[in-house]
Amino acid sequence: MIRENTVDYVGLNLYFPYRVKARTTALNESAPFHPAFYYEMFELPGREMNPFRGWEIYPQIMFDMAMRMKEEYGNIEWFIAENGMGVENEFRFKNEEGIIQDDYRIEFISEHLNSLLKAVEEGSNCNGYMLWAFTDNVSPMNAFKNMDLWKSIWNRIETEK
Repeated sequence: MIRENTVDYVGLNLYFPYRVKARTTALNESAPFHPAFYYEMFELPGREMNPFRGWEIYPQIMFDMAMRMKEEYGNIEWFIAENGMGVENEFRFKNEEGIIQDDYRIEFISEHLNSLLKAVEEGSNCNGYMLWAFTDNVSPMNAFKNMDLWKSIWNRIETEK
């Protein structure tokens, strides 16, 4: 079915690279098949990390993926559906007015957007970018670790009513 149809539009969630290397240990032949049996994780020496989440910060991922979409997938229309930076306990970054000073997030977004814009200038057919949704801050995948930001947003909404 996939072979006989075309994709009209692709949305990608890009947060960090997933680096792998060839296995250095033997496979367990009796284990059920899984693609991960053929590789091991690789940690790039000197990589920049988000200390709050343990994810690598790599703005170049935007350019790299944009070029893959252009060169390997026929340059179809696509967009960034999710990108962002999770931080636990953001209340510690509040200023005197109670506003979270998240220059670290502004820098993260700026660097990622600059990388993406460079790819668009080089012909990638990306025509949209969205930050992660506010509801991602209550994601059970991250054990609700971003709840402080959600609480801050909710309190601000309630205060302004």
